[in-house]
Amino acid sequence: MPPSPLALVIGIDGGTFDLIDPLVGRGLLPNIERLLTASASSRTTCTWPAHTAPGWSTFVSAAAPGNHGIYQFYDTQDPGYGARITRAGDLGRSSAWDWLAAQSYTLGLVNIPMSHPPADLPGYQITWPLERTLRHCRPDSLLRELAAARAHFQSDLATMFRGDMSYLDQAERNVEARIRSVRHLMTTRPTDVVMVVLTEADRVGHHYWHYEDAEHPRHEDAPADSGWERALTRVYRALDTAVGELLALVDEDTVVTLVSDHGLGRGRYAFSVHQVLEEAGLLATETGAVPADGTASWFADGGRRVDFSRTAVYMPVPGSYGLNLNLKARQIRGTVAPRDRDRVTAEVTDLLGGLKGPTGDPVFRAVLPRQEAYPGGNGERAPDLLLVPADESVLPVTSLTGELWTPSPQTGLHRYEGIWAQRSPRVRPGRLPGTIPLTDAMPTLLTDLGAAWPQDVDGRPRTEVFTEDVPVPGPARHLDRPDAVRSVAGPADAPEEPGEDDYTSSRLREMGYL
Repeated sequence: MPPSPLALVIGIDGGTFDLIDPLVGRGLLPNIERLLTASASSRTTCTWPAHTAPGWSTFVSAAAPGNHGIYQFYDTQDPGYGARITRAGDLGRSSAWDWLAAQSYTLGLVNIPMSHPPADLPGYQITWPLERTLRHCRPDSLLRELAAARAHFQSDLATMFRGDMSYLDQAERNVEARIRSVRHLMTTRPTDVVMVVLTEADRVGHHYWHYEDAEHPRHEDAPADSGWERALTRVYRALDTAVGELLALVDEDTVVTLVSDHGLGRGRYAFSVHQVLEEAGLLATETGAVPADGTASWFADGGRRVDFSRTAVYMPVPGSYGLNLNLKARQIRGTVAPRDRDRVTAEVTDLLGGLKGPTGDPVFRAVLPRQEAYPGGNGERAPDLLLVPADESVLPVTSLTGELWTPSPQTGLHRYEGIWAQRSPRVRPGRLPGTIPLTDAMPTLLTDLGAAWPQDVDGRPRTEVFTEDVPVPGPARHLDRPDAVRSVAGPADAPEEPGEDDYTSSRLREMGYL
């Protein structure tokens, strides 16, 4: 029997207690129930926007987006209105993997969003690429090893929902395949710390929510014998089986953390923020497709495209809940002079701050300048303005034609509250009142593990969950120095940064992200 890791982190992308607690109450998630019963747990406040990219980056860095600099799958401040994919090197600070490597811990990291390309870390990695590549593991031979052991799984991008509702069956198989890989790696390549992220609850929740939610405005009966009316239950039961298999590989002394990047809930409406801006004279369109100059595909729709030479404000990336001013000397076709910045900002704030949805309720509770929304040392890559939703069932999109308000393309949408639980012999079980920041999850894990972290993080350990006076090993001043960690865990190579390609765009578009 291989040695048990010191820590095991199980990530559930889009995990929500709104689904988990009722299913536990019905006795349908026995393994998750067993873990929660022995754990301290809490709902978490995640990131604005509630999104995979900033969410997992926040967890692994214990820092808010303004301090780590990742806001979406694509760069939200491309001066040429392009679609530069965000990669691991865009994390503008060190992460827990750097800190642990600098303290001689070995790592097994599998399918963690925003982790590509693989870094030169002690142990092994299978990254989460947002591009078509076979170079997403370290050591380089790892995928061949898994294939030979019949324990290989495809990258998350390759297995995303593609508009075919038979995906539910595939999602269950994807969970099984990922756990086969992790089981093989944990038994043949033992490491001190293991983390795996399972993304299928997010994928299924986006596209099947309305079948199981009888109160959803688009609720419909599932086709006979499809099982779609139990889609959310089915995917969580598959995750429960996975959690049980992972728990069987560790002993009672292993620190086990269950965490999500954000939650998920009912999605009702989409509205075109670009059409609202165009009606107000803040954005202009013209006839034509996307020009062959690197402009992102989402700036064209239905035979129209954004005319940046006459546009003052635009949403840089779908799903970013952000707006950019088209500033002169920053954007290549900028129109807003520095002296007009405050005036245009006030105009946009008044316009969208007063926007009402189909129900007559406000859509946004605030329109924040990035200095307020994203304080920290890496805020320059953030959108200029953040739209903070008052109604999380409404999704701003970038369409240029059609109705202003439409049913959301995803019937389940991200939520600001996620999940966290931690089990160890030193933790007092029980659900904490209220919420904790997602930034606190990693320092709490590291405290339980006896590992330090730098001073410049936003999170703090939740010492109230421990049954004894557990020493708090961090922050450690030496981990603040880039040379203390980057020499151990710097990127293995620096490949050319990819822009938009048809494969990546089509996968994300079919998921409803673009």
